[in-house]
Amino acid sequence: MGESQLLLLLRLLLLPGILIGLIGLIGLPNVEASTSDIYKNARLGHRIVQTRYGRLHGLILPLDSFRFLRSVEVFLGVPYATPPTKQNRFSPTRAPAPWDGIRISDKYSPVCPQRLPNIQNETAALEKMPKGRLEYLRRLLPFLENQSEDCLYLNVFSPVNAGANEKKLPVMVFIHGESFEWSSGNPYDGSILASYGEVVVVTLNYRLGILGFLNANPNPHAHARVANYGLMDQMAALHWIQQNIQKFGGDPNAVTLAGHGTGAACINYLMTSPTMVRGLFHRAILMSGSAYSSWALVEDPVLFAVKLAKEVNCTIPEDLNRHHEQIVDCLRDVPLEDLYSADIQAPNFLTSFGPSVDGVVIRPGHSNLDIDDLMARNSKRSSADFGFQTSPGGGNGGSGGGGGSGASFSGGYFGGGASGTANMGGHYDVLFGVVTGESIWRFSAHDIQNGFEGERRDKIIRTYVRNAYNYHLNEIFYTIVNEYTDWDRTSQHPINTRDTAVAALSDAQFVAPIVRTGDILASQSPPPNPNEHHRQDSSLPVSKERNRFRSITWENYDPLHQKYLEIGEYPPPHHIKSFSRIFHFAFPLFCGASGVYGLFLNKQSTPTDSS
Repeated sequence: MGESQLLLLLRLLLLPGILIGLIGLIGLPNVEASTSDIYKNARLGHRIVQTRYGRLHGLILPLDSFRFLRSVEVFLGVPYATPPTKQNRFSPTRAPAPWDGIRISDKYSPVCPQRLPNIQNETAALEKMPKGRLEYLRRLLPFLENQSEDCLYLNVFSPVNAGANEKKLPVMVFIHGESFEWSSGNPYDGSILASYGEVVVVTLNYRLGILGFLNANPNPHAHARVANYGLMDQMAALHWIQQNIQKFGGDPNAVTLAGHGTGAACINYLMTSPTMVRGLFHRAILMSGSAYSSWALVEDPVLFAVKLAKEVNCTIPEDLNRHHEQIVDCLRDVPLEDLYSADIQAPNFLTSFGPSVDGVVIRPGHSNLDIDDLMARNSKRSSADFGFQTSPGGGNGGSGGGGGSGASFSGGYFGGGASGTANMGGHYDVLFGVVTGESIWRFSAHDIQNGFEGERRDKIIRTYVRNAYNYHLNEIFYTIVNEYTDWDRTSQHPINTRDTAVAALSDAQFVAPIVRTGDILASQSPPPNPNEHHRQDSSLPVSKERNRFRSITWENYDPLHQKYLEIGEYPPPHHIKSFSRIFHFAFPLFCGASGVYGLFLNKQSTPTDSS
């Protein structure tokens, strides 16, 4: 997902007072920039922070180029776990060893080992992605070149003198996305958010790909074994934050997780995991991602584990059920270069090494939700708020900006009251949303520029259906094509065909799964305070009052009617288009509970090449 999409979603989802600060969180430096360039005006701080594991000396980062922003104290490359190297490879996360002396925290740590997208050949790259996506990757990838298995570190950004105040600041933990197989928290600088929003920001690295999600266990239902090491790393980081964040001025009882794409899916898993200790976080922001997307769960992880083992000449035991540990033991001793030189690719729209059912972190049956139970819950019309509230019972609407959709099950973020809580293994305030054209980055530059004919659209949709579903493939394919074709047109223009293909994939892979998450949340949440949509000035799509947004409030969300507020240039009538219901009821009934759920929330628009 491109940076512009992130900014768009944040405009929709976040409180006005926090928006400008978040630009600093998600903004990437220029390609030529390095850590020394970014922090060229930084100096060592005046205080030593005593954590549970040792003493830290961070940096003071002046923000003189921004009016009214005070300096930020920055601690880079702080270890939150024992390095997962040698015999600790493919093992649960362990607490860090204490250190003597003072650790100077002035440099980012290496990122976790990963195979980066190949964009060296621009022509070949543009056959797989839009030009805007290519430019985005060119800015991001230089920050991912310094790699090491010793990578479990986090970064803390705190307003200067925050630790000296009795009143502790809310904490925002950013779980990076992009892919389960590459990326890092390092490129996302939290200094602007920390200063402007008066919050403590934490970014972190966690194990990715093979090292983060190898699962060779064919029977996790009967013999549970940890395989989601990347998720365990995130839990370990939250434990560290709970133990130490007060020393940095943060409040361990006001921790919000935020993530986009795969990062949002990780947060969704943390919310539902039986391994998650209650109280390590309290609120969650899911941006364009859900644990119920086809790419979010590897259905047959053993297949990819065995392929990898064969590639590096590990012996495959005859009885995998009894001796699958032999594969893990062999791979533990394989040189890192050999592991990542093996070309193990997942089918399109799926993931090879990502979260999977291991019986420990992700329980069996996670992806299955009984359809009759869901429909029964829908009939009860449990509801949750759409919108923000600064206090229980109060309401103020969303924000200005481009098209997108969002939903909230919470009160004001960062210290505000809450009108309701969700219960998915714990009690969390949850905010989620999507933007128009979530899947646009999957199309080539030529596709985006010129569109394509129905033959290519059919090929793309057939590939998705074949890889995402097990039964009734023809029925599903023809239903999608029928419902996502504008039959009012006498001829289908290539641009229109492109738009409908983008819409279909976006609904299936992003919108529907996140609405499924919303349905589950809404069915378990108590009825909130009323929050009905009214526009005092019909000529304005959103309020233009600075930081007020008083002219917009949002209707209640309930899983039966699924009304939503779309914020765009010209908000459409608040109703659900009939063709969208295929992802909500028709396909789950075709395929059982493993089908996707949801509705088309965003208006059709022409995708731009800058996504």
